[in-house]
Amino acid sequence: MVNIPQPQFAEPIVDGRGLASGPFRTLLLAIYQRIGGQSDAVDAAMTLAAGAAPQATLVVAAGGLQAGGDLTGNVGLALYAAVTTAAALPATGLADGDWAYALDGRKPGEAGGAGTGVPVFFSGGAWISVCSGAMVTT
Repeated sequence: MVNIPQPQFAEPIVDGRGLASGPFRTLLLAIYQRIGGQSDAVDAAMTLAAGAAPQATLVVAAGGLQAGGDLTGNVGLALYAAVTTAAALPATGLADGDWAYALDGRKPGEAGGAGTGVPVFFSGGAWISVCSGAMVTT
């Protein structure tokens, strides 16, 4: 890696011809090389870090709020199993406690067919509105 020099604050950024001054060019070149020059060192570092994660670590990218495998200090979760209409909420592959968002679910006081959306959780084979505590309706 290339060390980044301390900026020379007493030097102007632009010389009398409107061009970047020598110290400023040196600083920009050092930053450019530090982040990988023409290769993306930030992306390469992320790839190395991902490869260094224990293989037993489970990060759940979708499918509800569930834990599994050896989390070794990490928490893997996805808050919503689905964001869709109440009629299209998933019915299989769920565990009690999974969350979703019913886009047309009714809040208490909303008229039938005029739901503006509610968070729901799966319990006992049904999607339950967080707002009402009852099965989600539209």
